Amino acid sequence: MDRFITRFVLTAALVGMALPAHADYESGRAAYEKADFAVALQEFSAAAVKGVVNAQNDLGVMYEKGQGVPIDYAKALSWYRKAADKGFAPAQTSVGYFYAEGLGVPKDYAQAMAWYRKASDQNFAQAQNNIGAMFENGYGVAVDPVQAVEWYRKAADKGLASGQTNLGYMYRQGRGVAKDDAMAAALYTKAAAQNFALAQNNLGYLYAEGLGVSQDYATAGSWYRKAAAQGSGLAQFNLARLYEQGKGVPQDNAQSFSWLTQSANSGYKPAMRRLVEVYQRGLLGQSASPEMARLWTDKAR
Repeated sequence: MDRFITRFVLTAALVGMALPAHADYESGRAAYEKADFAVALQEFSAAAVKGVVNAQNDLGVMYEKGQGVPIDYAKALSWYRKAADKGFAPAQTSVGYFYAEGLGVPKDYAQAMAWYRKASDQNFAQAQNNIGAMFENGYGVAVDPVQAVEWYRKAADKGLASGQTNLGYMYRQGRGVAKDDAMAAALYTKAAAQNFALAQNNLGYLYAEGLGVSQDYATAGSWYRKAAAQGSGLAQFNLARLYEQGKGVPQDNAQSFSWLTQSANSGYKPAMRRLVEVYQRGLLGQSASPEMARLWTDKAR
């Protein structure tokens, strides 16, 4: 339950690096922080055509996330590339991510790695984390857990929550490093303190299972709840099981069913399959419903 289904974690967010200020850009940032995306887009566009690298990067973010404009990966990549060509590490990492995922461009792991390395050469933690993911999963390179650990550690040592979480997972599994649940717990705790949902879920799992920490279902539930509140389907599923079993929380079928449904609606397939069983057998206070069982069976495929 504690696996990070590795996505090249790139937080598409505005990056306030130490670059010369520009009036249009600063106005755009102020608007963006107020969620006034129309004004932000206008101000960023004015600054971007003047070559302001932050504005070019942040236009990429807006087109990637569909903020004030329809999602358009080709336009996002175009803006990221303008900033990346000027040596802006966050944009270089985004370009690498787009190549890794095939967003707006054919998937190309070699190009992804090349761009990640450009950003990593500037000690940009997110790029280092993503290189770790390449080596862990064998994307365009031979699978190499030792190299993955090395790159995750670079990112984790800079305080990057995703790097800390990935490194914690490697310690949990003993991949590329000696298995050490206590070290995994320490790393998850650092990332969880930054409100990183996956780390919060994983830390909850360690407390539930008593791995590297003393078993404590109440603490497990507390961490699951923090992650669940951020929309983590995995954490919602785990919290549902605690309510079903009455571990660390009062036994409560209604709460279990509520969290299970939220998890399934978030797209978490184990929750969908559990709902099939719930409706087939009339569990968690629900009436048996072949129709609902079929509905969730279809969704779980």
